[in-house]
Amino acid sequence: MINRVTKTIPAGTRWFDIVHVSGRSTPVKFRNNRLHSLTENENSGTGVRLNIEGRTGFSSTNDDSNIEHIAKTAASLARFGDIENFTLPSDTVSLFDPYDPAIETFNLQKEIIACESAIDELTRRFPGISLDMGITSSTGSMQLANSSGVDIAYRDSYYSASISATLVLSDGARIETWEGESHTRPEPFSAMTARIAGKIEQAMTVRKIESGMYPVLLPPPAFGSLLGLVISGFSAVPVWKGVSPMAGKQGQNLFSEKLTVRDNPLIKGSPYSIPFDAEGVNVREKFLINNGVVETFIADLKYAERLGIAPTGNASRGYASLPGPSFTGIEVNPGSEPHETMLSSIKRGIVAHQFIGLGQSNTITGDFSAGMDLAYLVEDGRITGRVKDCMISGNIIKLLAGEIDLSSDRERRGSSVLPWMLFPQVNIVG
Repeated sequence: MINRVTKTIPAGTRWFDIVHVSGRSTPVKFRNNRLHSLTENENSGTGVRLNIEGRTGFSSTNDDSNIEHIAKTAASLARFGDIENFTLPSDTVSLFDPYDPAIETFNLQKEIIACESAIDELTRRFPGISLDMGITSSTGSMQLANSSGVDIAYRDSYYSASISATLVLSDGARIETWEGESHTRPEPFSAMTARIAGKIEQAMTVRKIESGMYPVLLPPPAFGSLLGLVISGFSAVPVWKGVSPMAGKQGQNLFSEKLTVRDNPLIKGSPYSIPFDAEGVNVREKFLINNGVVETFIADLKYAERLGIAPTGNASRGYASLPGPSFTGIEVNPGSEPHETMLSSIKRGIVAHQFIGLGQSNTITGDFSAGMDLAYLVEDGRITGRVKDCMISGNIIKLLAGEIDLSSDRERRGSSVLPWMLFPQVNIVG
């Protein structure tokens, strides 16, 4: 497919790259405790990016019969494109295939039975509960070729499972929670079901908390939500636009020395790991924050040129889009104590699992305010019940610069590997 496009690249092209992506997926969905849909999807497409007289044009298609025309279209659009004077890599190395042959053991009937078993277990424990579940198995491939002589490809595999639960109590109160996992191969999800049951069980008792400053313990997904407000500022795009609070702060100690955050494209077992980036730049593990010090911004070729830095191997794209910088896998270094010890140290405080409205936070200043969609009161080191109608607010940059504790145990959720986080004093409005 790529060879057909290469033959049509017009004379006078300074450089070009071509990407071909294909994939097959089988999503299974349950809605309100019942099997809702089962589909099999296949997709593929090809995109070409080329640079003529310093400007870049792009075109793509998912129609193989139109493949010879996309280079011509990209060339005609180049005069309207951005000025880009970088060169394409010539030394790309594929470090591994993010593909597990065990993905081929995916058995649709067994997965449906496993979902029905999980639903039966939860409906027995919590009559009236409404459950949505999703299972997806997919395989794909990505091939990249460019005018610098690179022609390289990899296969990938992906398996995910998710549960969303809603339980309406007799007083009209709603408990809503969710869990999800992703792997490169099919994995049992009984632990995910147990986490859902545990969170609902702890939420059945309602407790009250007065407004004030309290210790707040964040499980990895909740910590990831707050950390994301800061990490987004390490992308070269907001840095170049001048809207990142990290702009001009490289080398400065802005955070607690306990905080070390890396962008790691090589996390073992993660379906989000990549052997090279979408522009053919070699990937590597890099520190965003190193013992509290701002260290690296992630950049593709375009924004690396604009900032005058080296590309970091963080370009991402589909066949129908131009590349842009994207984080590959956020990994936070662990602390010294398990989260159970951190919990037992809290005299009176909060464990916050889920937020609502966090997306409205100010990522430029770090200020945030959100409802605690699912949170628990801690008394004398024990969770004693759910708190409701509470807000959490503060400045995440200042919180991460102050006194913090990180757990020794970590979890991979999505593309991130995160510990539990304990903030000793956070503003809670009850």
